[in-house]
Amino acid sequence: MGSLSSRVLRQPGRARGQQEPGSGAGGSARRLESGGDAAAHVFCYCPGSRKRKRSGEAFCSCHPDSETDEDEEEGDEQQRLLNTPRRKKLKSTSKYIYQTLFLNGENSDIKICALGEEWSLHKIYLCQSGYFSSMFSGSWKESSMNIIELEIPDQNIDIEALQVAFGSLYRDDVLIKPSRVIAILAAASMLQLDGLIQQCGETMKETVNVKTVCGYYTSAGTYGLDSVKKKCLEWLLNNLMTHQNVELFKELSINVMKQLIGSSNLFVMQVEMDVYTALKKWMFLQLVPSWNGSLKQLLTETDVWFSNRRKDFEGMTFLETEQGKPFVSVFRHLRLQYIISDLASARIIEQDSLVPSEWLSSVYKQQWFAMLRAEQDSEVGLRLASFDSSGKLICSRTTGYQILTLEKDQEQVVMNLDSRLLIFPLYICCNFLYISPEKRTENNHHPENPEN
Repeated sequence: MGSLSSRVLRQPGRARGQQEPGSGAGGSARRLESGGDAAAHVFCYCPGSRKRKRSGEAFCSCHPDSETDEDEEEGDEQQRLLNTPRRKKLKSTSKYIYQTLFLNGENSDIKICALGEEWSLHKIYLCQSGYFSSMFSGSWKESSMNIIELEIPDQNIDIEALQVAFGSLYRDDVLIKPSRVIAILAAASMLQLDGLIQQCGETMKETVNVKTVCGYYTSAGTYGLDSVKKKCLEWLLNNLMTHQNVELFKELSINVMKQLIGSSNLFVMQVEMDVYTALKKWMFLQLVPSWNGSLKQLLTETDVWFSNRRKDFEGMTFLETEQGKPFVSVFRHLRLQYIISDLASARIIEQDSLVPSEWLSSVYKQQWFAMLRAEQDSEVGLRLASFDSSGKLICSRTTGYQILTLEKDQEQVVMNLDSRLLIFPLYICCNFLYISPEKRTENNHHPENPEN
């Protein structure tokens, strides 16, 4: 049997005031064991009284002298319960207002007409909007009109967006779908609904992805949501190279791409040549937006398309043509010095004939002079110096220019020092010209990957 903690068990058929066998005339006392506890609970049933009291001691409501401190405790508890506020949201109130006043338009004192639709609304609610507040409180002719025709200059605003915007004045919260957020933001901006604008901004920041980032970025600039614009730009910097997408390349404008390529925060997994290849594919999709192939096919189709038009350039590169000039500002941000340091990449960029030869010539010249300085400078090699406490030069040694050919894990001594002539610390300066052994045979006259 379960525990007996707060229930009195009676035998079937026995009346409430019936005397128990073996009990006294005044009442009945029964010991119940609950959960193995031996606590005694005494109940008193007084004649003419329906009040029942339970305690650990004998108590009778008809004898005031038997009252204990528990009466005061119970009174305090009841008083506390009476004075404790209960928070309960009246859901029906909000729903009633929205349904009755907004959806049904009861007791409406103004009609708003826009885009062929009509809303029966209330001025007292419309005044939450900065747009209508200034309209009704100023000297505008609309302040005394009962029917107002709204001009909607923004193409992003539609009837559904206005429905949500007007409805937000009659309810506490609004559910905004990512697919509808730009239209609702446009309506909220026109009507100057700051709360709804903020909610749209939060929704946009939480739902930035490859499908929404370009639309969000443009809308954030249009409606002044700088935090959303920053969030979109950050997403693009992190994902442009690592998560390339055909539709994303189509949507990225020239101005946005220029910001991305020119940023030092652009996340590139491999080498600068990957950035050039991505720009080439992006430019193709900007010129041929109707192309609907897969990402795997994109590079091949891009090379074929530019190759077919190369014969029409008449000695010019593509970026020098009328079609290519709009993209010059983007390609200017390429770090060409890192591209031409690789022989295969240099050959591809020459074959594509996209980048003007003047750009490449200046970079080749810069790299060539760097190689000459590394090879012919008198300080090429390893130089060591040691000074005394007063700063006087004690020892100075240099290896001079040396050509070393090293196998894997091979070591070679380039300088021997006499410890008796040295004073620590030692100052060591190194200047290396590195030539990859794999490329040396086919590139004897133009070493690859020079570093100064």
